[in-house]
Amino acid sequence: MQSLFYMHNHMKRFFSIITLICYFGLANGQGSTQLFSIKDSIIGTSYTTGLPVLATRHIVTAGKLSNWHWDGYSNNLLLELKDTYHKELSSTNSGTLQMVDMETKKVKWTRAINFNSSEVKLQGNYYFLSEKKKNYCLDPETGDVLWKNRNEFYFIDPFLHIGVGYPLQSLSNKLTAVDLSNGKELWKKKINRASGWNDAYMLNDATLLISVDGIRAINLTNGKGWTYKASTSDKEIGKMIGFNAINIILALIFDSSAWQSSPNVHSDMVSNMLIDPYENTILASKDRISKIDKSGKIAWSTSLPEKKTSKSSLFLIDSNVFMVNRGHALYNRNFSLTGDPYFASFDLRSGQQSFLTSIAEKDKFIRNFQVVDDRLFVVFDDKIAAYSLSDGKMITEKTFGLWEGELLDIFVDSGIYWKGNEPFYKELVSDFSNHNFMMTSKGRVFILTDDLETVLAFDKKELYHKSANNSQYTLISNNDTDFILLDNSHIPVGAIKASHDLLMNNDKLCFFDKDSFWEVNLHQLEQSSNTWHSIFKHISQYIPVP
Repeated sequence: MQSLFYMHNHMKRFFSIITLICYFGLANGQGSTQLFSIKDSIIGTSYTTGLPVLATRHIVTAGKLSNWHWDGYSNNLLLELKDTYHKELSSTNSGTLQMVDMETKKVKWTRAINFNSSEVKLQGNYYFLSEKKKNYCLDPETGDVLWKNRNEFYFIDPFLHIGVGYPLQSLSNKLTAVDLSNGKELWKKKINRASGWNDAYMLNDATLLISVDGIRAINLTNGKGWTYKASTSDKEIGKMIGFNAINIILALIFDSSAWQSSPNVHSDMVSNMLIDPYENTILASKDRISKIDKSGKIAWSTSLPEKKTSKSSLFLIDSNVFMVNRGHALYNRNFSLTGDPYFASFDLRSGQQSFLTSIAEKDKFIRNFQVVDDRLFVVFDDKIAAYSLSDGKMITEKTFGLWEGELLDIFVDSGIYWKGNEPFYKELVSDFSNHNFMMTSKGRVFILTDDLETVLAFDKKELYHKSANNSQYTLISNNDTDFILLDNSHIPVGAIKASHDLLMNNDKLCFFDKDSFWEVNLHQLEQSSNTWHSIFKHISQYIPVP
């Protein structure tokens, strides 16, 4: 009897412990997954193990997932969640920001947001929330406001930890530099931004170059620098005056009027900023090309045909500056055919023009270009032409028979895969290393010789593009829904279904939809025995691959 009593108490105590464990397990589970409900789903197959690939689906229970932000290295994942009306199931413009630890799935912090008047930006390592003309810098670990000011940042230097920008919701041209460690303003300078910045990057460790109506060079720590003015736009003031004069007369005759308050403007008639090995900057504008040394002094300036010159691109080979005039610009901030396409060369030391070759293409612009050895290839809607870099003369040209609505688009040189007769996938460039690859607007790729002869043409369905990769795997797809995982030997190790909205974080693949984010542990694709993996590599040619 005593033993039975002892056993009864022992079992009662045992179940009490089990109950407590379950309770605390549920409590901890609720604490770590309060934002989500969890569901495992099969999304594909591992070719290495032969087993299904499982994904953990974290279904958002507190709204609709409208956006996400990841800094590219940490486990912090910031989610933008919109509230929903339960009756109509339609989204509202209020919601929350939720910072989630991707490892534990715990919510680090929550912050209410009105998406009508607020916006989140991740710039470098900094999270900014702009609302009511204020820009708040948020601590990613706590969500606390580290500091606030009025500036929206156009450029951030990650080494000096300095950002430059203009006041939010304002037309002010007052550029302000901010110490991002504490939010304090370092200096202010008036720099016009009416047409935006054309280009911006660091000349050296301290000097920022801004392409805006020429070049502004600014030392980020003290605001000192120099200015090179250039004509990059054209206001049609005469046309505006004429239009208004005619309409004044019409108003007197017909008692009706129209009035133009601001002139039409051609803009963006400027090149990229080209930096030579001695920190000199070369810039082409609508009427000249100039070299400016690092102190702001003009080393040389050469005239360009103003009626022909528009948006252009510069590149440097040895001691020659090459200019490709594209034949387009902006007109009232919209794309416009402007000027004429041409190709020119200038001596880097003196600025003397070596040649200027007009490219006779009526009502067309240069869509793209590529330099290979001693040739420049320029791309139009349905034609590619090759020019000599030594004298600017045309070598050859070819017109392509394209599908209805199809245009030649861009040259590609990496990240495009195809499945040949081997058991693995290949990058096109590995099999055709001495060729050129032209992709069309329909996703087709022509493999061309330097003489523009077509070696092969691939349809979009035959090709795969790289979507993401890490140190072990490359993820490829040809429809952004069905993905193939390749190992470092480009052998397929698995296939999954996912969305194109994805990221790879170490050994995890995450992808997103409006309701949830999915997480795939990539270790499940691996075979523990190297012997079995070696065997698979030899027999994989007999395994069908999508």
